[in-house]
Amino acid sequence: MTIETTVATGDARRHATQSHEPRWPVILMTPDLSEAPDAPTEKEYVVRANYADAIAEAGGIPLILPYNTRNLAPALALADGIVLTGARPGTEVTGARRQFEIQLVEQALKTGKPLLGICHGMQLIGECLGGKFQTELPAAAVSHIPQDIPDVLAHEIIVEQGSVLIDWVGKGPVRVNSLHRHALAGHGRFRIAARAPDGTIEAFEGETDGFCLGIQWHPEYRLTELDRNIIGAFVDRSAEAAVRKVRDASSAGSNRVRERLAQLALALPEASSPPGAFSGAVRTGNVITVSGQVPLKDGEVLQTGHLGVDVSIEEGLECARWALLNALAQLERAAGGFDNILGFVRLAGYVAADAAFERHGAVIDGASELLRELFPDRWVHARIAIGVTSLPRGVPVEVELTAVVGDEA
Repeated sequence: MTIETTVATGDARRHATQSHEPRWPVILMTPDLSEAPDAPTEKEYVVRANYADAIAEAGGIPLILPYNTRNLAPALALADGIVLTGARPGTEVTGARRQFEIQLVEQALKTGKPLLGICHGMQLIGECLGGKFQTELPAAAVSHIPQDIPDVLAHEIIVEQGSVLIDWVGKGPVRVNSLHRHALAGHGRFRIAARAPDGTIEAFEGETDGFCLGIQWHPEYRLTELDRNIIGAFVDRSAEAAVRKVRDASSAGSNRVRERLAQLALALPEASSPPGAFSGAVRTGNVITVSGQVPLKDGEVLQTGHLGVDVSIEEGLECARWALLNALAQLERAAGGFDNILGFVRLAGYVAADAAFERHGAVIDGASELLRELFPDRWVHARIAIGVTSLPRGVPVEVELTAVVGDEA
């Protein structure tokens, strides 16, 4: 893994805001399971509030992830980042939690989800990457359990040059809190980022496709700037993953529309620049209004003339279809992709025709029917078809379109 993260927490979320994309990444946290032998129905998932508070402070949305392997795939699809938390002080991790977290880490590594392991979470991720779980700490002067609550700085760490931590530690000695009786040892698909003076691994960077960071101490207490930088960098990388997820979904939605167009031997044209002092499309809240579009193909007017005079119904239908294609090109650009479109509100069609012509609706059917073929699950729209004496550039048909898109980020 190559971690290239600035410490300016919020960079990714600011970029997402400007792009109308999600700015608050969803972070799943693994909990402990509190059980009472005499009350088996009263089990509780438990996560200390400072984990959630630290994530929320850095701009994430923290959610507890229950031990349910059947729902693991949809949970990972929802998640933008994952935190494996430490165990409760004085308790061992249950077998159920351990087995669930192993599956979680394996799937997260396959999908490249940002991973942050804290204390026990670091040890488990390190094991999944090939390291060894060490049950005994070195007999040295360093105390790794100086008190029951790690709310004070306990010992120094030695940060490796070239590690991601080196840019986050500032000047002078680096001290961290501590509360662990086990450790990670050995080698695997990770690079050691910091050690305690007794040699205990205190942090590692996973050599993985996505962000993967293990921290032996408890940065969620936010005792130092380093602690805040660790949580902030993880949340920022998760925000970047959220942006990519939306872009990928939008690209997939656009590809589906293009596949349907190809089946119809059509293609989406480039969104043309408006010929006057107006915009091709304007977004207001969740509504995008596309300015009137004429039938252009390869940048040229497809046909000129009037229905009922020198343009047939069949030719009018084809003009309506190409006018809609130009409207959809404007819509895709304004919406950031067809997958962001929730539905359509109104299609207005203008037909240049002589006074005796009455089949304006039949002409605009070319646009409505194409919309139904391209968006079969959300094509329904209100419509108006109006006869006019002339249209810009002498074309026989002009179409304007209004659509509803997802919430603004």
